[in-house]
Amino acid sequence: MEVLEIVVANNVVEFRGEGGDNILVTVAQPAVLSPKELIEKSKIMLLHAAKFGVEEENSGEQRIADAGDEYRLEYHDNGEIREVGGLVFPDLDAVRDECRRSAEDLWKDALSRGEAPVGWAVRARDRRGDIVATVDFSDLQRAAAELDQRPQSEI
Repeated sequence: MEVLEIVVANNVVEFRGEGGDNILVTVAQPAVLSPKELIEKSKIMLLHAAKFGVEEENSGEQRIADAGDEYRLEYHDNGEIREVGGLVFPDLDAVRDECRRSAEDLWKDALSRGEAPVGWAVRARDRRGDIVATVDFSDLQRAAAELDQRPQSEI
């Protein structure tokens, strides 16, 4: 798709292409980003999505996710809870990976604001509303402390 126009509004970046093709990227970002920063983050997200779980030699075997693989992520940041629903992942491991990546981003953002976040950071719910994955800020603290205690030769 050749991108003809990029529109940014409310943390949503819309790439408008030829023939009416459009790609919408919603950036779940707690910090305020400029339109340029949102566009760059969206491009990176699209690159990750294009590579997500696909290996060249196995691309013919790629599984298409069914409705049972739809999740809602909940983000806890600075006393606010945001939800993003309708997300499809190929398996539960991918859901857990996304929770960890998102929690690490929230952790970094909080530290950049001089805050020490507590409680849960990100959790995922399946279609029924059951919590299937949770990453706590304390999990991230422990992991960071373990890395700090390892000898440099192991890192």
